[in-house]
Amino acid sequence: PVLLKADLVSLATAIVPYKDEKLAQFFKIPMNENGFFVEAHAKLGPSQFATDGVFLCGMAHYPKPIDESVAQAQAAASRAITLLARKKIRVSGAIAQVNFGSCSSCGVCIDVCPYSAPSFVKEGRFKGKAEINPVLCKGCGLCVASCRSGALNLKGFGEDQILAMINEI
Repeated sequence: PVLLKADLVSLATAIVPYKDEKLAQFFKIPMNENGFFVEAHAKLGPSQFATDGVFLCGMAHYPKPIDESVAQAQAAASRAITLLARKKIRVSGAIAQVNFGSCSSCGVCIDVCPYSAPSFVKEGRFKGKAEINPVLCKGCGLCVASCRSGALNLKGFGEDQILAMINEI
């Protein structure tokens, strides 16, 4: 047996994450095997997720000291206020767009999009057809590739342009 004389004994309690798969799915946030949320990039964006406008801080990320939690909360608040202070938000030029005449309202695009950009038009002339929210769209092309009726395409990436790129390879 080892005998140590100590001035102070500190017992750290285990930090168990609140595993909320519904919240993670709603915000499209990945979780690690321990149930903590995972950031977009540990070094380049420690308070950001792949989903724009969603920020991470504190114990939802991983167990950390209070001063680190406060610093991360300040970083997240700073990133959020830069978005909220703008009157207009710039979006990527390569976003999906819908040809309403070809849309069959099947909803496959809504199911496959990891960013929740497609939705159904709720009212008006094109009610029930798919529409794309350009702020949420990242131009990944999953909805375009999965559209059975060919109603979706990416701006700047028409069939002619894609075939020309393939032919050059």
